[in-house]
Amino acid sequence: MEGILGEMIPLAGIAMIILVVVIPIWLRTHYASQDRARLHETVRLMVEKGQPVSSEMLESLNSTPNVQYRDPGRYGSSGDIRRGVTMIAVALAMCGLGYALFEVSDFGRIIMGAAAFPGFIGLGFVVIGLFNRSKPKA
Repeated sequence: MEGILGEMIPLAGIAMIILVVVIPIWLRTHYASQDRARLHETVRLMVEKGQPVSSEMLESLNSTPNVQYRDPGRYGSSGDIRRGVTMIAVALAMCGLGYALFEVSDFGRIIMGAAAFPGFIGLGFVVIGLFNRSKPKA
């Protein structure tokens, strides 16, 4: 029983990480597509009844609904620095978890190694944000 359970714990951990990332992204895109379908249906009914369709409504059909992409020109480098600090915090949290599990099994080493990925990505965001901060805005 100990052998099977010992093998299932890492798999369950990996499955939880995947679920924490995949499910929120799927939910967001699912509900965004439902909103877009409702908007298309509304416009279709307006055209069938002969009502005028405003230019704002047509513009909203051409834009990506409910997904707010940050314009780098508008938000500057602070968004990159925030993302970087968040990724570094995730890496540190993963290192803490790995250190706590290090005493129990070798799985802690794997987690600490995996923490390098968000850590270096976060470091890259911080560096990009610092380089962009020094550029004058046009």
